Amino acid sequence: MEGTDVDPTRYGRSFADVYDDWYADAFDTDAAVAALVELAAGAPVLELGAGTGRLAIPLAATGLEVVALDASIGMLDRLQANDRAGLVEPLWADMSSFAAALPDRRFGLVVCAFNTILNLADDAAIAACLADVTEVLQPGGIVVIEAIVPADPIDVPSRSLTPAHVRTDAVVFVETILDPSTGRLEGRHVEIGEGAVRTRPWSIVLRGPEALDAAAAAAGLRLRERWSDWSATPFDDDSDTHVSIHSLAP
Repeated sequence: MEGTDVDPTRYGRSFADVYDDWYADAFDTDAAVAALVELAAGAPVLELGAGTGRLAIPLAATGLEVVALDASIGMLDRLQANDRAGLVEPLWADMSSFAAALPDRRFGLVVCAFNTILNLADDAAIAACLADVTEVLQPGGIVVIEAIVPADPIDVPSRSLTPAHVRTDAVVFVETILDPSTGRLEGRHVEIGEGAVRTRPWSIVLRGPEALDAAAAAAGLRLRERWSDWSATPFDDDSDTHVSIHSLAP
């Protein structure tokens, strides 16, 4: 496997062309949109790592003002192709340093869905992202982070190769290597089909909700509520995902 690559455009370069096909049925998008519309309460919305517009487009279709930020031009091109009515404002920026790209813009809701915050390079990048979030929040605004609850690194294999369950005619395997000293999981999807092999690299840092809470608190945010999913199922010790809602600390 290749060495660590912290280029924020990497995920988009790896998956923009297949994301909608592979993951069309992987999310409870309707529940997420319904929850976010209620949380936004009519205020402008900023989505970090918006990808191809899975959330941004239906949110904007409800009448909300939505800015969709992504570091990948490829992802934003797909978003704009999907957004035929031109409802969403795309923004090309690195989510670890974006506030300067939004001068004088304030949002009532900032959302970072489906592990996107864990795609950042390290704890410093997560801290920088959350610090910029506080700069663009309206008074009373909220931040919503959706992510996995990772297993303890000691329970994660140092190296694995498993089949991927994605919508494709090709055979796809997922290879991962864990750096236990940093909790960083380097992965790649290996796609084998039609006489060709393509690798799609990605990485995440294994940080649980408590670590993200600490980073949010350091940025001046406080945890307001936590669910297990977008249907507001109560979070407990058996939850393997979390939807954490933060607001500016008083």
